[in-house]
Amino acid sequence: MNLNPQIHKSIRIQRIPFIVTMLPMLLCLWTYWGCGSAVTRVPIKIQVESTIDVTKYSGFAVLPFIEAKDSKNQRVAASDKTGGEIASLMRIGLGRNQNLDVVSAQETLRLFSDETLDEDLLVDVSELVRIGQYFEVDAVIAGSYNFFAVSQPRRYYGERYSRRLQRYVTDYQDYLEKTYILSLRIVITSVDTEEIIRDDTYERRAYQSHSVSSFLISEVTPAEGLLKSLARQAISEFTRQVAPHYEREERFLVK
Repeated sequence: MNLNPQIHKSIRIQRIPFIVTMLPMLLCLWTYWGCGSAVTRVPIKIQVESTIDVTKYSGFAVLPFIEAKDSKNQRVAASDKTGGEIASLMRIGLGRNQNLDVVSAQETLRLFSDETLDEDLLVDVSELVRIGQYFEVDAVIAGSYNFFAVSQPRRYYGERYSRRLQRYVTDYQDYLEKTYILSLRIVITSVDTEEIIRDDTYERRAYQSHSVSSFLISEVTPAEGLLKSLARQAISEFTRQVAPHYEREERFLVK
């Protein structure tokens, strides 16, 4: 008996699903290679929602930040006004969003002009709620900062031309790398629910390379400008998370 016709028919039936499966893939490849020149980048605005409920929390009081008690690291000396300056940067960042209302620095300092804030305030929810009720806001933002430096010896490898050997040779130079680190802790307390709704730490770093002489100078030179720069970076990330905003993203348009 001749089974060849049945065998060939079976093979053809098995090939049909394979061809059907390959058609979308071939179409995609044709679109990519045939129309690649017509692909353009289109920038669009994407709305990014807040990590907190802005319909419930729209009024904030920002308290002066407190210097953290840290004896493990080489603390960089900061001004007594640093905590208030960080709070001012926070108010500016939040105030850029029209949906948020922030208590002014004048009103805040009027309450704390004769008080010395302590790091224990960050866990004293009842006191933070009392302050929020005084200012008639939805939430209170408080925090602490830890600004310190870490120094490590480094070695830079390069090449120099040796006249004696008449060729380039590997050379190195020793230097000191100083890393400034700002750790900014930010706590948001709800006045209504009397609980902490956010407690996050933001860390920013800056690096400097020094010779022995410049390193000694850096030890006595104030680093307040650097501290403010790192604080702005950390606060910018925080405000992007808690304030609704738009970000620009790119999409690809195939014509």
